[in-house]
Amino acid sequence: MTVAPWPAMKPLLLVLCLSLLTTACSRIDLAYRNLDWLLPWRLNDYLNLDRQQQAWLKPRLQRHLQWHCSIELPRYIDWLHSTESILIQAQPDSTQLLEQFAQFDAALKRIGVEITPTTIELLQGLSERQVDEFYAALDEDNLEDRQDFLDPPLAIQISERGERMQERLRPWLGRLNSAQKAHIADWATGLGEQNRLWLENRQRWQTQLRKTLAERDNADFAEQLTRLLQQRERFYSDEYRASYGRSRQALATLFSQLLSSSDEAQRERLSHRLRDLRRDLAEQQCDAT
Repeated sequence: MTVAPWPAMKPLLLVLCLSLLTTACSRIDLAYRNLDWLLPWRLNDYLNLDRQQQAWLKPRLQRHLQWHCSIELPRYIDWLHSTESILIQAQPDSTQLLEQFAQFDAALKRIGVEITPTTIELLQGLSERQVDEFYAALDEDNLEDRQDFLDPPLAIQISERGERMQERLRPWLGRLNSAQKAHIADWATGLGEQNRLWLENRQRWQTQLRKTLAERDNADFAEQLTRLLQQRERFYSDEYRASYGRSRQALATLFSQLLSSSDEAQRERLSHRLRDLRRDLAEQQCDAT
């Protein structure tokens, strides 16, 4: 699954959303309890904040985490419950899976809305040096991703795409059978040049972000950044927009095929892991603030 291009906010968004379907972490409870220090640590990869900025950001992050724990976690638990009921079917409907993906996207958007005021004020207060360092971090990310995902020949990209998917699935399904591996190979081939489209579209979004940051003293800065954070689809190229829809459908079809060709042990393993994940989230204690 391709991750949407939210560079500066990527650590906050992705850690908070937990990557529920694609992450094999067995200790989400441990990670979630430590988000108050994990998030600033990850944000430091992009923004070298001074002490005053860190002191300003800390209580705001705490409020965001409290909101997420009290409002969003119950939604995730319900989402996991409905997802489990779909995935353990002998022949799950890809349309139902697409609806689950849509609900996951909605969770990302709610987080984007929640953190927008903090992000606007934080980025608006950056010095020129900090902005330059931020751009350098983005450039480093882009170079690494280009080397990893775009520089290899297309045949290698497709092969590695399939291998990554198999690695993500093994903790959930265990050992994959030959039919499942064939479905994954077909899926990886069908996505074609998705790596190029993803990276080009991310660069497109970043270009607009740089233009917006360069004018962060303008009266419409908050409005411009809000659009970037909350309406990222507006900045998709036509090619990527079409590709994104196809890739979502392809992923839903793949999951349906994988589960249709699963055996009882695999379905039990999947159900067990989803129940464990739901239990871990349900056990989180929100601070009474």
